Amino acid sequence: ILDKDGTNLISEEEFMDFGNVLLLEFTKASDYATLIERKFPKFFSSPPYQQFCRVVKSDYFEVVIDIILVMNAVVIGIQSYPELSGRHIDFDPKFWDGSIDTYWELVEAIFTLIYGLEVIVKILVLGWKRYIEQTKNIFDFTITTLAIVSSAIVYDPNAFSDSRIIRMIVMARVLRLVRLLTAMKRFQLIGAISVEILPAARSIVLLLFLVMYTFAAIGVSLFGGLITRDPKNERSYLVLGTDFADNDYWGNNFNDMISGMNVLFNLLVVNNWTECEIGFEATSRTKWVRLYFLFFHVLAVILVNNVVIAFIITQFLTQMAIFKESTDVEFLGETDEATVSHRLAVFQGSTVTGTETSLSGTYIARIRRSGREGHDHERLRKLFTQTSSNLASS
Repeated sequence: ILDKDGTNLISEEEFMDFGNVLLLEFTKASDYATLIERKFPKFFSSPPYQQFCRVVKSDYFEVVIDIILVMNAVVIGIQSYPELSGRHIDFDPKFWDGSIDTYWELVEAIFTLIYGLEVIVKILVLGWKRYIEQTKNIFDFTITTLAIVSSAIVYDPNAFSDSRIIRMIVMARVLRLVRLLTAMKRFQLIGAISVEILPAARSIVLLLFLVMYTFAAIGVSLFGGLITRDPKNERSYLVLGTDFADNDYWGNNFNDMISGMNVLFNLLVVNNWTECEIGFEATSRTKWVRLYFLFFHVLAVILVNNVVIAFIITQFLTQMAIFKESTDVEFLGETDEATVSHRLAVFQGSTVTGTETSLSGTYIARIRRSGREGHDHERLRKLFTQTSSNLASS
């Protein structure tokens, strides 16, 4: 990869890409072959099966599954509404008899069967390796497996036969409906970029948390026990008549660390922090309390919080440019040696950037997550593009 000019020597300019080469991970394309492709190649190549694969990989298949999930959510809502509304419910004793003899049990069994078939079909079409590369597939596989295992336990004669456990497990799968938001391009963009910037924002968010934790510890030491509604405590009467009491801010206190962090979060988002300060000023009977709130506002809100916001906005714009760029599929080099998409490059092992190798077959190169900024799409394009001298010699 580094020898782009085919001279069997690595120039200084080519050596500068050594760090990017270390981030590459190589996999044989044959490792992604499905069970059908390996065991039954003729059947795999048949037009009916290829049409079946196209259907499973299509967006229409996902739409059908999402519709079934919506139906499942509606069924769960109908089942759970009496409990959520606080009504007294007399459960049908057939739920505990370990057999499918009620309408709701039959519906739950049908949904579980559909989800199980979906998992099997996707694994057969995509292959296990490609299937588990997607987080949503891992989630679906886990929930579906739990639902099938729980069904086997419930409907097999034993001491535990409460079929409601199946409903509780399948209910978790309905969370997949969040994927409907990702179908919208704007939400997909925001979600993908947010995942990318979280690791980069970790350090600066921890700095903000450290500032808040320090001020919370100081607040507990200085103002712990000042805010109380205990009628035996005279301080409880000092707050009456203030904006603090009129707004029912009794929960905003420094009586413990959790409550203290809650107060500081309110101050961080500038949520009526002056009314909050009045309560502590009244119970402490001193105006020096204002210095604590003023110092926190200057240090945390004006300085650190603005730095955090500026950092996130900058990272968001940077990652948005990278994301938009990586969504395009490009064929690189005059000899079309590699196809680069996102963090993947597909190439023939016999010739890499014009240099012949002893390898054969198709390989996939991907950029390992390095935790640092960089246009992975551009890195792959640069690594798998020949130099002009090599193209001329070929």
